[in-house]
Amino acid sequence: MSPAPLAPDALALRLETRLKMRHYVLLMAVDRHRSITRVAEQLSLAQPTVTRALADIEDIFMTPLFIRSRRGLEPTVAGEVVLARAKLAVADNHALQQELRAVSGAGLQGRLRVGVIPYAATQTLDAAWQHLFGLRPRIALLAHEDTTHNLVLAVRQRTLDCAICRFSHDSTDDDLVQELLYRQEACVVVSKASAPRLTRQDSVDISLLSEMDWIFPPSDTPIRQMIDTVFAAAGRTVPVPLLEAYAVRTVASAMQQLPRAVTILPRDVAQAVAATGAAEVMPRPLPWNLPPVGLAWLRDSPKASVIQGLAAALR
Repeated sequence: MSPAPLAPDALALRLETRLKMRHYVLLMAVDRHRSITRVAEQLSLAQPTVTRALADIEDIFMTPLFIRSRRGLEPTVAGEVVLARAKLAVADNHALQQELRAVSGAGLQGRLRVGVIPYAATQTLDAAWQHLFGLRPRIALLAHEDTTHNLVLAVRQRTLDCAICRFSHDSTDDDLVQELLYRQEACVVVSKASAPRLTRQDSVDISLLSEMDWIFPPSDTPIRQMIDTVFAAAGRTVPVPLLEAYAVRTVASAMQQLPRAVTILPRDVAQAVAATGAAEVMPRPLPWNLPPVGLAWLRDSPKASVIQGLAAALR
């Protein structure tokens, strides 16, 4: 039996006059533990108090948010909707606290949380910090490195304000703005010991490369997907990587220890690895293009003006 339609005016009145941040916090605790007993222990409350609080919250929303099952409390469809909003509200509340501390405690104009893919071009990073450090009043900054998938997810969950990441199928929806920054050419990078033999080849020999010790980026990255494409196009099985890594220093260090190491990197990143003396960049670029790199943020971001200024500085 489906629930009765909600009365919009009554629901709006309850949300505007009764809903508190502590209600969202409790709902998230119930979702995490699925047990009134464990929620009571976590929040240092009596079980009847938690039961009454949950009933009060469901009264505010005028519909059940959790149902009991053999696995504990499980969210209803309405509960899932409310929980999604609760997570955003709590994340925004935490960001507001951090920003107010920066403004009132340190005399700054606020705080900006920036995500960056590890393979971002040095020139872009230099321009970003030059612009952001030059703002007056100054702004507190947080930088977080991760894959494009995780960075876009963090922007959507409001734990990051913007991200320098690749265009991808999960970063082109209407809730995101994305400014194109630059494109990267992909190339093969091999350890110093293997370079003389491979540079004599007139073209990239996938059969020869498949027998070497591969370093792959994580599986959810566009460059990893391109590596899979390289082998599929050559009719070869994708080799099992000896190492999966996504940090430039880690890749460079590993290539110093592996005389038969090989990987595929954007050319500017490849040159940075080669500059450490650990590897050489094959002179022939690969015929596959990497997704372009852009700056992504939410359309309704409260930091939109600051992020747009950053985008203009990076173009």
